Amino acid sequence: MSERTGSGLEMIYFESVSNERASLLGAHRDDHYIFIFQEEGNTELMLDFKTISISGCMLLYIVPGQVHHILDTELSSGWFIAVETLLVAEEYRQILEHVVLQQQALLLDPVRKDEFRQCIQLVYQRFQKIDQPLSKQIVHSLLSSFIGIFSEAYLLNNPKNELLNSRPLQLTRQFRSMLLDHFKRVKGPAEYAAMLNISLTYLNEVVKSNTGFPVSYWIHHEIILEAKRLLYYTDLSMKEIAFSLGFADHTYFSRLFTKFSGISAGKFRRAYR
Repeated sequence: MSERTGSGLEMIYFESVSNERASLLGAHRDDHYIFIFQEEGNTELMLDFKTISISGCMLLYIVPGQVHHILDTELSSGWFIAVETLLVAEEYRQILEHVVLQQQALLLDPVRKDEFRQCIQLVYQRFQKIDQPLSKQIVHSLLSSFIGIFSEAYLLNNPKNELLNSRPLQLTRQFRSMLLDHFKRVKGPAEYAAMLNISLTYLNEVVKSNTGFPVSYWIHHEIILEAKRLLYYTDLSMKEIAFSLGFADHTYFSRLFTKFSGISAGKFRRAYR
């Protein structure tokens, strides 16, 4: 996504979307977040093989790796916002990915509807001036505020006793949480399985079943995401970044970065700064 937009952000206002147009992409996964703010109308989509209905003014989000596909639309209008993962603060990722396995569309009252509309319009106005001095940084700051308000809405609407608690889902959450804490030091899939006291085969099975990707993918995902953040927020060299992430061979890490993200570290930094 970063190569397409140059800012890690894509904003699309949709209005009276036809079923034919909505279904062009078919079922697929993305490596970025998608935030949907529907102002009116009806939309039905498939999310990780479950049907979700969005009726009236509602929110919905899709996290990296989730299979999604629009099934039906009727006079729907609103905003579709795709965001590169590195632009989503860790505290917001924790909230969004904590409820990812049971998320539903969230109904907004008129006050919250206006709040979201104003926030999105402000982000979009600045996004239209993305090539002006400081605009990219301003857009990213405003975007972070929007994601914060979005995350807050879901957090306040997510009582703990409503969480799904099957063993596979619990293990997937435990692994993702453990990974966020240890990815700089622990890089072997088998090590995470040992920390959870289960076999690697079983861990891979449950993680892939619930996210669409194996354990090794998510380990690399966190490492490369942190590297992208360091490239964006700091002036550290790729060698320094590699060492900070636990890699003694920075040339190997550079190759890993390019292979996983589809763009070299140098090109990535230039695209964002």
